[in-house]
Amino acid sequence: MKKGRLTKEEHAHRIKSLLIFIYTFRYATRKQLEIFIQVVMDLTYTRRLIDYSIKENFINAYYEPLFKTKIYYLTYKGKEMICDQAMVEHYYFEKSHAGLNTFIHHNNMIEAFIILKSHLNIKEWVCEWDLRRGKRAGEKIPDGLITFTEGINVALEVETRYKTLGILRNFVKRYRYDIEKISRYHCVLVVASSRFNYDGLRTRLYNLAPEFCSKAFILADLGMLELGMCFYQGKLIHLEEAVKLLKVGGQGHGQAL
Repeated sequence: MKKGRLTKEEHAHRIKSLLIFIYTFRYATRKQLEIFIQVVMDLTYTRRLIDYSIKENFINAYYEPLFKTKIYYLTYKGKEMICDQAMVEHYYFEKSHAGLNTFIHHNNMIEAFIILKSHLNIKEWVCEWDLRRGKRAGEKIPDGLITFTEGINVALEVETRYKTLGILRNFVKRYRYDIEKISRYHCVLVVASSRFNYDGLRTRLYNLAPEFCSKAFILADLGMLELGMCFYQGKLIHLEEAVKLLKVGGQGHGQAL
């Protein structure tokens, strides 16, 4: 972090970075904002930036009684501040976005985002709510689209609940089409919320379609990601190595969504 007086341009850039983080995930808790500022923005003093954004009405807070926590979201002024974001006019927040299941899933998404940002060079991260714009009602959309600086497009699926074999069979079928037929992605990164969930997913996916899953699915749980590790092509390897393998082996995949 630079020492000395902060310029207006640097200050505005910091505010915009925080607002874009909230925009990407619709909302964030204070703890998540603090972790983002520390880990991704590499700043020590978190309170100053958050409190300034609240004071200047860039963000507002909704108290969620179920979780006994404040949830921070963008105001109209906050949206104006990041007007260069392609879909910002469609951004909105409502209380239903913080329901029990969605809140747990949302927290896992943000944790995966921060961990991955600390290990890999991510060019763009687009969440499900943004990807869904213009799609048919009921169409299955991944939880996110990650584009690495190496030109790799990866669909993200964060799994917090058990999936039946029938659902997993359709899951594999859909991504086989997306990857092999229309080259939408290079692969799918499946992040399980627990080791138990990860073990079950790995076993069942490899039993369903071992050859396809070996090349098309990167599997991990949050603990593995924290260590920079994942399961890909039948072995435990570093995330950086997995991205290199994708770049070498998937030159024909990964066109725009």
